[in-house]
Amino acid sequence: MNVSRKIIAEVINEASFPVLVASLTQITGDLDFLAQMPKPQTATLGETQGHLIEEQKAQIKIAALDILDNFFNTDKYEGASRIQDTDLHQIMNYVVGQEVDDEYVPMMLNEINGSSPVTAKLKQSGSCYSVLIVGAGMSGILAGIKMQEIGLDYKIYEKGQAVGGTWHDNTYPGCRVDIANHFYCYSFEQDHEWSEHFSQQPELQGYFDNIFKKYDLHAKTSFNTEVESMDYSEDGCLWTVTSANNGQTAVEQFDLVISCVGQLNQPKIPDINGLKEFKGKVFHSSQWPDDDCITNKRVAVIGSGASAFQIVPAIADQCQDLTIFQRSPPWMFPNPKYHEPVSKHKKWLLKNIPNYSRWYRFLLFWPGSDQLLDSLIVDPSWGDSERSINATNDAMRQLFTDAMLSQISDNSLIDKVVPTYPPFGKRMLQDNGAWLEALHKSHVHLHAEAVTDITSTGIMSADGLCEFDTIVLATGFRAQEFFIPISINGKDGNFQDRYKDSPESYLGITFHDLPNFFAMYGPGTNLAHAGSIIFNAECQIEYICRAIQHLAKSNLKHLTVQKHIVKAHQALLEKRLDKTVWQHSKVSSWYQNSKGKVVTTSPWKLLEYWRWTHNFNGDDYEA
Repeated sequence: MNVSRKIIAEVINEASFPVLVASLTQITGDLDFLAQMPKPQTATLGETQGHLIEEQKAQIKIAALDILDNFFNTDKYEGASRIQDTDLHQIMNYVVGQEVDDEYVPMMLNEINGSSPVTAKLKQSGSCYSVLIVGAGMSGILAGIKMQEIGLDYKIYEKGQAVGGTWHDNTYPGCRVDIANHFYCYSFEQDHEWSEHFSQQPELQGYFDNIFKKYDLHAKTSFNTEVESMDYSEDGCLWTVTSANNGQTAVEQFDLVISCVGQLNQPKIPDINGLKEFKGKVFHSSQWPDDDCITNKRVAVIGSGASAFQIVPAIADQCQDLTIFQRSPPWMFPNPKYHEPVSKHKKWLLKNIPNYSRWYRFLLFWPGSDQLLDSLIVDPSWGDSERSINATNDAMRQLFTDAMLSQISDNSLIDKVVPTYPPFGKRMLQDNGAWLEALHKSHVHLHAEAVTDITSTGIMSADGLCEFDTIVLATGFRAQEFFIPISINGKDGNFQDRYKDSPESYLGITFHDLPNFFAMYGPGTNLAHAGSIIFNAECQIEYICRAIQHLAKSNLKHLTVQKHIVKAHQALLEKRLDKTVWQHSKVSSWYQNSKGKVVTTSPWKLLEYWRWTHNFNGDDYEA
C-alpha cells in the first residue's frame, strides 16, 4: 500500500496523538520511542489528545510523518520485532498518562488484542446439548456466535421481526448511543466506519445486523417468535418451552436456556388517571409510529430521562408547541462531541494504521473504567449529604452546574433544570448543549411536575388544562421485572411469583431456582459508572461458555448454582449497593424496585466482574 507523504501529513493532523505514538511504537518495535515523545497528561473521559499542547503535537507529527512514510512506501519496518504483551504495559501507561496498575493489565490486554471469549470446541459428549437463546439483540447475537464456536446446537427465538433488540425497537427521533461507538461494539468486531462518535439508531441496528449476517446466524433464528413460558423438569433436566409465532403455538424441549431479553424491552406505561380517555395520539417512546404525529402539532413529552433528552431537541423545531412534563431533572456530562461526525481522516487512521483502532478503544475505555466508582460511594463523614455524597462528588456537582448555567439565559429555567440530588444518582446524560437550547425556544415549555390527570383533550397541570394533539410517554421500561412477560417455572415454582422485582442471582447470570438457565444483562449487571454493556455481555458469555464446558467435561445433566453461593453474593451485592449514590434517599430511578432498592445496576469494579466471570468455579455448583 503506497501512500504519499502529503496524504499522511493530512490525516495525522486529525490523529489522537497519544494513540498515534502507541501505534508508531508497535510499527517500529522500539519502546525507547515512547521516551522520546512528549508525555500525555492523565486521560480524562472524552478527551483523546492527552492535553498535549500544539508544540508537543508538532513534535509527534514530525516523527510520525517519517515513520509512516517508511512504513507505507518502503520495507524498513518489515523486520521490526513484535512488541510482547509484557511490554504493552509500558505503552498503556503512555497512552493514558498514568501508571496502569498491574492487576488491570490482563483485562486491558484482552481488550487491546480483541480477544474473544472461550472458543475451545466441546468434546462429542457436550455437542449433544441443545440451547435456546431468547432474544436477538446485542447479547443474543453474541451468545449465538459463541455457541457456534464451542460447537453447540442452538436456536434463537426473537419476538420482533429483525435483530438489534433495543436498537431495532427504539426508532424515535434523535435516538443514539451515549457510549462512544468505537468502544460500544464487540471487542472482536470493531467497526472503522462509524459516521458519528455517538452513532444514531439506524447505524447501530445496521452494525448488529451486519454481524448477524457475517456469522450466518439467520439459519438458526426464528423471528416473530415470542417465548410465552418455560417449565423445568427435574426428572429429565429439560426445559419445556412454549412459544408463539403468528398465532401458531409450539412446544419444544431444550437442555439449556440463555435469556438475552435484557432489562430495557418492556415499556413502562405510567398509571395516570384518564390516560385511556385521551382522544389524540398517545404512544410510548419505544413504539414511535410510522405516521407523522409531530409536525405542526401540539406535543407533550412526559418524562425527562434519556429518551426525552434525545427526543426533545430532535423534534422541537417541527412542533407547533412542545411541552415537557418533568418529574425530576437529569444531570448532564458536558460532551461537545456528542453529535459530532467522524471525519474521513479519522476513519482512515482507524482503518489503515496498525493497532491504531485498538489503542483508540483503550483510550476511550480506561478513563471511563473504575476510576469513577470511588466518587459514587457515600462518605459517612461528609457534611452536606443532601446535595452530594463526598468531596469528589461535590466537585463534579459544581462542574456540571457551571456547565448548565453557562448555557442558560432564561433564569426562570435554573431551578427547573439543576437537580437537587447528588450527581450520578440517576443515569448521567451526555450534554452538547442541545437540550438546554431547545428549552430556550419560545414555543417549548418545561413543567417541573409529574402528570397526575389526563383528559380527552390534554393534561391537567398546576396551570390548568393544557391541550395537546400528541402525547409521548418517555417513561422508560419495566427494568426491575426480569424476564417478563415470560412465565418461568423452575424447580421451586414460578420465578416471578417468588421474587417479583427482587430477584436473587449469582453474578446476575445463574439462579438457584433455575437449573441449566443463564441470563445475560441480568439482575445487578447494568453499568452506570463505567465501561459499556457490551463489555459486560462479553464477560457474561465467557462465564456461560466455561460453565457449559464444565457441564460437558463433568458429564453432568444439570448445572445448579448452590443456594449459599447465591445468598452470599446477594448479601455482598446489597451491602455494596447500600453505600452508593444510587441508593441515596433523594434519588428515585429505574435502577430501583418498588421497595426503593437498587436491583438493576452493578456496584462492582469492572476488574472484579471480569475476574469472576473469567474464573468459573465448579465448586459453586451442585454436583
